[in-house]
Amino acid sequence: MTSPIRRWTASAAACAVVIALFPAACAGRQQPPADIADSDAVSVDVGTLWKKEAASDPITAYRIRIAGDPDNAALHNNLGNQYVLENQMDLAIGEFKTAAKLDSRSPVPWNNLGTTYKKIGKPGAAMDAFKKAIDINTGYALAYYNMGTVYDEKGDYDNAITYYLKALSLRPELASAKHNPQVVENKNLLVVQLRHFLEESGNVALPLDRLPE
Repeated sequence: MTSPIRRWTASAAACAVVIALFPAACAGRQQPPADIADSDAVSVDVGTLWKKEAASDPITAYRIRIAGDPDNAALHNNLGNQYVLENQMDLAIGEFKTAAKLDSRSPVPWNNLGTTYKKIGKPGAAMDAFKKAIDINTGYALAYYNMGTVYDEKGDYDNAITYYLKALSLRPELASAKHNPQVVENKNLLVVQLRHFLEESGNVALPLDRLPE
């Protein structure tokens, strides 16, 4: 069970972000109580603030949550995603790097970092990040696919197709626009799908038709 003082510490950290936005939420909570029971430990209602802000201001909402849980890699990663959506790439990169440090076993922040570098025109840095994601988890299909897109843009279609094939072998649904909307712009995907089909089935059946019997 979390101690009252530890909960107050998290509360005070959250207040550092919250107080400028919601002064009333932290009013009178800047000093720890001398002696309190677990049942009435002082804490910022971060959950309520999160729900209130998430729809209208998701970046602030994530910052509120991170203030109370600064070592949560998922929160930093997801805040980075939100920064990308709002075209704040430098801030996104910082959050992805923080997430990668906090959770060295996850390929996800590295994949997102690579995607961001690619988006701002740094293909070399993007490839390094995707490679790191693959090194961490050799079965992480999305990093293979994204690495393929970098080779694709460089005009290295052989390597692009190799990475696309690896991605589809791990997650065939990446060829579907429903699961991966980027494929609608992927000019090499038909070749990749055909090669993947041949490797899996060994042949392409002739287009014979049947008559009703």
